[in-house]
This record gives sequence, C-alpha cells and structure tokens, in this order.
Amino acid sequence: MPLTTTIEDIKSYQEKVNNDEITPFNLPKCSRCHSDSQSFKLHAYRERRFLIIIRMLVEVVFCSLVRFRCSKCGKTFTSYPDFVIPYKQYTRKTIESFSKSYVEHDQKTYKSAVTIDNSAPEYKDTGRELAPSTIHRWITTLANLIVAYQDASATSLQKESFSHLTIPKNKYKTGLRKECLLRCRCFFAAGNTFKNRLHRVCNQF
Repeated sequence: MPLTTTIEDIKSYQEKVNNDEITPFNLPKCSRCHSDSQSFKLHAYRERRFLIIIRMLVEVVFCSLVRFRCSKCGKTFTSYPDFVIPYKQYTRKTIESFSKSYVEHDQKTYKSAVTIDNSAPEYKDTGRELAPSTIHRWITTLANLIVAYQDASATSLQKESFSHLTIPKNKYKTGLRKECLLRCRCFFAAGNTFKNRLHRVCNQF
C-alpha cells in the first residue's frame, strides 16, 4: 500500500488547532523583516482539503491550518504541520513515496510508478485513477523545495556530496528536466535531517 498520512494523524492535528496549541514559536524568522517568530500574532484559520489513500482509494479529509501575522511588517504565514507540503492536497508521505519510487529506480516510468499490485489508486467519488502526470508534478515540487531552501538559507547543498547521483537518459528529454530529477534525487539522498530543516522553509510561504 502507498504511504499516506492517516485520518488519525489529521484529526490529532485538528484537535491541537481547536485547543489553541499551535503557536508561532517554531516558525522561522519573518522572511520580509527578519523579526523573530515570537512577535507573530494569530491572524486567521484556513480550512484545507487533503487527499489520503486508504486501501487504494483516494479519500478527502478536511483540516484547519493556522495563519500568523508578523506584528512588525504585517506579512502573513501559514503554519504547516509536518504532513503537509504547501499548495499540495496529497500529504507529504504520499508525495515523497511515489516520487522516490520514480527517481530512484532507473527503469520506472511514470505509469509504473503509480501502479501498485497491477492497479493505481482510484478517487472514491469518481473511480478515476491517480494520473501518472501527477508524479511528474510532485517531482518538480520537491526539486523546487531544494531551490527554496538554498535561497532561504546561508548554506547551500555541497555539489560534491551528490556527484555520484545520475539520471538515465530515458527519464528526460531536456537539460532542465534532468536538473529537476537530479535535485529530487538530492532531496532523498540528503536524509531526514535535511528534510526536517527544509520543512521550515515550507513555513515561510
């Protein structure tokens, strides 16, 4: 079965929202004026629709996310739980597991990457299968997070640390796509410590 955030995980986070347990103190500094997150004030609640996979069926779950505002310059931020990637409805575990399957297996196609036990996850309400093109977009998202991390931090990924990573020619048609796939491979090769730091970049959107 594909990895996914569970309904229980999302409900647990919703309870924290309901109990006012989500604070800005773990957020990065304001990306506009660099004020410490302790100066952020509660701004709004935003209901978000998430897609999770249960027994190969894509189901909808709703959860509230908290937005804070910098009291110094007025910039607003959404506090994202660790199961969320900004602007994506599928949860982080699902996006990462399908993307990793494609970029780390040389013979995988986008179609075979979404296929598990001879079938792809289906949307419960329509019966439509998860499209292979979705994996293409997720890989682009993860690659762009690498770029966002480098732009937002004083350090950059050391290219020599990932010089052994390659992408077979059958997986790309342009140099730009090759670079995108290599960045996505770097995302997974960098390990959980890096991905946890990178999640802080998500909270700057």
